[in-house]
Amino acid sequence: MLIRASRMLTGRSLTIRARRGLALLGATALAGAMAAAAGAAPATGATLTDSVTVNATAGLGTIPSNAIGLNTAVYDSDMNDTPIPGLLKSAGIDALRYPGGSYSDIYNWQTNVAQGGFDAPDTDFAEFMGTAQAAGAQPIITVNYGTGTPALAAAWVQDADVTNNYGINYWEVGNEVYGNGTYGANWETDSRCDTTLNGSPVTVGSEPAQTYNCGPTQYANDVLAYSAAMKAVDPSIHVCAVLTTPGSWPDGVTNSEYPDSWNQTVLSILGSKTDCVIVHYYPGGSSAANMLTDPQGIPAITSSLDSEITTYAGLSPSSVHVVVTETNGNVDEDTMPSALFAPDMYMTWLENGVTNVDWWDEHNGAGTITTVDGATDYGDYGIFSNASSSDGATEPAADTPFAPYYGIAMISKLGSPGDEMVTSSSSNALVRVHAVRRAGGSLDVLIDNEDPSNAYTVSLTTSGFTAAGSPTVYTYANNGTSITSATQSSASSVTVQPYSVTVVQIPGSGATGVTAPGAPGQPTVSGLSSSTSSNTSGTGTLSWPASTAGTYPVASYDVYSEGSGGTSTLVGTTTATSLALTGLTIGTSYTYNVVAVDSHSNPSLPSPPVTFTVPPPSNSTCAVHYTVTSSWPGGFGGSITLTNNGTTAISPWTLTFTFPAGEAVQSGWNGTWSQSGQAVTVVAASWNSTIAANGGTASVGFNGTDTGQTTAPAVFYINGTVCGND
Repeated sequence: MLIRASRMLTGRSLTIRARRGLALLGATALAGAMAAAAGAAPATGATLTDSVTVNATAGLGTIPSNAIGLNTAVYDSDMNDTPIPGLLKSAGIDALRYPGGSYSDIYNWQTNVAQGGFDAPDTDFAEFMGTAQAAGAQPIITVNYGTGTPALAAAWVQDADVTNNYGINYWEVGNEVYGNGTYGANWETDSRCDTTLNGSPVTVGSEPAQTYNCGPTQYANDVLAYSAAMKAVDPSIHVCAVLTTPGSWPDGVTNSEYPDSWNQTVLSILGSKTDCVIVHYYPGGSSAANMLTDPQGIPAITSSLDSEITTYAGLSPSSVHVVVTETNGNVDEDTMPSALFAPDMYMTWLENGVTNVDWWDEHNGAGTITTVDGATDYGDYGIFSNASSSDGATEPAADTPFAPYYGIAMISKLGSPGDEMVTSSSSNALVRVHAVRRAGGSLDVLIDNEDPSNAYTVSLTTSGFTAAGSPTVYTYANNGTSITSATQSSASSVTVQPYSVTVVQIPGSGATGVTAPGAPGQPTVSGLSSSTSSNTSGTGTLSWPASTAGTYPVASYDVYSEGSGGTSTLVGTTTATSLALTGLTIGTSYTYNVVAVDSHSNPSLPSPPVTFTVPPPSNSTCAVHYTVTSSWPGGFGGSITLTNNGTTAISPWTLTFTFPAGEAVQSGWNGTWSQSGQAVTVVAASWNSTIAANGGTASVGFNGTDTGQTTAPAVFYINGTVCGND
């Protein structure tokens, strides 16, 4: 079998999956609290209390079809074992990615050969499709970019969607293409690369760490060629481009050959033809406590992606599909911490608008053996055993589910495709919650107790929903080998055990003989702008497709602004299908949804949400360009260029901005740097204190610290004047 190796090695890595360790997205204070809790043995503490609040009218969008995905790989000899389809279906896994990570960029689907790699028997495309169809899972295909061609990709679409009518919707062009040596680390095959600038081509299998002529510009233009060839065969498909994950290396990195970042370059070239984008998510962390806080960084990632799609592609983010085609927690891979991480991670991505999330992977192989709360962790990134051995320990029989399998399966107890995700909050940081309003009217709540020592009696408070009937409670307990269920009489509280995942299914109030209006369609925002007149000068227009009437006609629409902790505020009521937004704060992100109300005051389920960030004014007399120039575990470097677009010189100047949580200046140059809380001030040096009029510039730089995310500040000011983005 193949041994998992570092993903940052020179040359192609024919690996199963390696630890990343470059993006620790957890909140420091919470991680510390969890680390303290993790020091105790499980199930020995007291029963504490927690309060969970669910707002059943504050929608976060519906669960997409084929959202819960899993990676497969052609080197996995157990990929299509007889038990697999049934196991996948039982867990609610309804998407399968093929042919497998970095292998995608060396794999020829027509010959079932991976150049320089290993293809297990019985893993070709037809056999993979047999498993996918038996499991009821939608395939997600990664076409060969590294050694392939648009014609080879188009032939695959022809075979799949025309010849065999498989109806495969999502096709991504290459795997982690930014890992082809463009930024000095090479694990992804790309035969287009040269060994020197405008020099000789690389030899596949012996690529240097640094390569040339194959960066984001070349990739984006090739994506256009791949997309044209593939959509000529089937215009209905989504062709997905690889992006760097905001806040994770090499996001924001530039060099002399490519002065703009990967995402800026790719999206700017794709422009209006941006159809679908891919990111990978390996947050890592030094402990289970760190890993379990990481999903709280996902909203910042999706917000950054939305901003980049708007700024560089010129599109509404709601029109571009975002797919997370690889993810894993990288810590305690086979035991309860990963079972807790999985449902929280999946649901957080889906609540923030992504289309699909794919766990890495089906089978992987034993790695470093450890003991976690009395259970053997084989260091295996698969959700199923492959009976391999490492460090003198042998895994269980092939296809035995590991703990993350059950964590993923708990999502199927929470909701199904088409059900409405709604906001929820917990009073305890160690208790993570998600809620879904079922199409049939019931309300389901997932409770992720990430405290390894203490049980909690959780009180459940809902708004916009009336419970009726006995709830069903599903539980996956620490070190469990199955999901259990029971009924209870109370819908107002539930007790959850230490280190457990619980889903409470609460029946609704029953039939009333009245059909409520249908939920309004996806809202969009147009005309979003701001001015230099004030910090709250942002304006825009929120619009949405009309609701379908139920028993009674639709009379009006209530527009809600969603706040932190699951709160929502009514900001307007209208009989139209649009609402003017005013008084928006520059640089602030807003989330809105819409509820239809009929003539008898019966509300609909909420619309999907729309999230946007108010841009700085385009007509400001100053502009700022912010770039992350380098990054490393726990830190990053950046440069900021100030431009004076006014007709008079700026002298002296002071730059101010606010860092997102978790980021801080460590040292800076070309000015005097200071930071108070998250607010950063840079005062000009004596020798660069004047910025000339009509396009004059000044540049400053810094090294900073971070907790995994290096999200750019939203707005910059020079001498108190809000500046545009450059």
